[in-house]
Formats: sequence, structure tokens, C-alpha cells
Amino acid sequence: MTKPQIVWLRRDLRIQDNPALYHASQNGPVVAVYVLDDAVAGRHQYGGASRWWLHYSLQSLQKDFGKINGKLVLRRGNSTLELCKLAEEIGAETIHANRHYEPWWRQAQGELKKRVSLKLYDGNFLLPPGSVRTRTGSDYKIYTPFAKATLSMLPPRGVLPGPKDLLPPESCPKSDRLESWVLRPENLNWANGFTEFWEIGEAAARNRLQRWKGKVDDYDSGRNFPSVEKTSLLSPHLHFGEITPVQIWHELCG
Repeated sequence: MTKPQIVWLRRDLRIQDNPALYHASQNGPVVAVYVLDDAVAGRHQYGGASRWWLHYSLQSLQKDFGKINGKLVLRRGNSTLELCKLAEEIGAETIHANRHYEPWWRQAQGELKKRVSLKLYDGNFLLPPGSVRTRTGSDYKIYTPFAKATLSMLPPRGVLPGPKDLLPPESCPKSDRLESWVLRPENLNWANGFTEFWEIGEAAARNRLQRWKGKVDDYDSGRNFPSVEKTSLLSPHLHFGEITPVQIWHELCG
């Protein structure tokens, strides 16, 4: 049997248009894993509101993986150590991940590459960072010429389909229980009412985009009036990777 492929998820909590998941599913059984690594980001680690969102986003993604015969494995600790431990447990030799550019994630990616085969993909941006350069190959320092150069490189890549039926590994690795991470407030519930306004997860992000699609023609003027809801409200969905800029571009401009 083909060796299992590990998909390392971070801020790409989706199944559709997920290059790491797409390519891993082409190469064998898939084990998707999210590692809660509070130490790697140091003072940039998630605060209370982000952890609240993360809880429901992971909860939604667990259900989505179940619909395609998959499972989302949850681990907590040092990302490199936990991923290497998981690879040894299931006999995996390759880890697939979407490339992240934060300094702490670049360091983690470098450490992981020294220990296992790590395949990185560009999946969270309209165009890969660094791909828009001046004619001399340097970075743009003024926004307007940068914007013009970016527009000249569009359309972006196509939207990748999500797998419809994952091949599971011979043995499923153990996973933490999401509730044991205590990502939601326990005593003083300052998040009371959040779920009345926000729907969270990949399907919710797509629904939010469809609702905004009917308003986008008025965005240029409507965004200037705080009393009118004309903004997309897609920011947290984009932040956690429940939807991609590529998906939004093709939906609105394709």
C-alpha cells in the first residue's frame, strides 16, 4: 500500500482550493493534522478572540473531513516534534503544507525540512509573495505601480477542487479532543452573542461571499458609511484560510 501522506494545516482550514490537501490526496492515504503550537509564535500567538474562532473553525473542518471519509487529527506542542512523531507513528515519509511567510513559520518549515520530506505549496494568496517585481527585479516601493503590475499578472491560478473521497491510512493515529484545548472562554463569557452574528467554517465563508456578491457593485461608495453594511465581512474567514483570495477573485471577476 502507498505510504500515507501528511497534510499540515495552519491558517488554511478548508478542503476546497487547498493545494497541500489536493496534491497529498493524489499520492496516497491522507492524514490531515492541525498542531496547536503556542510557543512557536511567541508574543504573536493567538489571543482570546482568535482562539474562540479557531475552536469553531476546527470543529467545522472536522465535520467536513468526515463527509469525505477523512479525519482531522489534533495535536498540541512543538510543531516540528509533533509532525515528526506523527510521521513515525504512521510510517509517512512526506508532509504537504501550504507555505507560510511569518518568521516563526518559516523557521519551523526550515527545521522540518531537515528531518522529513516537506513539500510546500502556494495556496493562501492571490499571487505568491515576491512574484510581483520591478523590471530590475527589486521590490516595489510605491503602491500605484505595484498595483498596476499586479493587475497585469491576473488572472491568478485556477481554483483547485477538494477531494471527494479520501483514502484513509491503515491505522488512524490518535487525536486530542478539541474541547480539551479550552479555546473558548470558561468563566466570564465575553464571547456571548458572537455565534449569533458569525457563522464559522468553510461553508460559512462561501455563503458570506455569495451574500456580498450582490452588494459588491456599491462597495466603492457604500464602504464610506458606517451605518450601511457594505463591506464583505470576509476578513476572519480569509485570516483562518476558510476561503482563499483566488476563490473570491474567480467568483467576482472570472
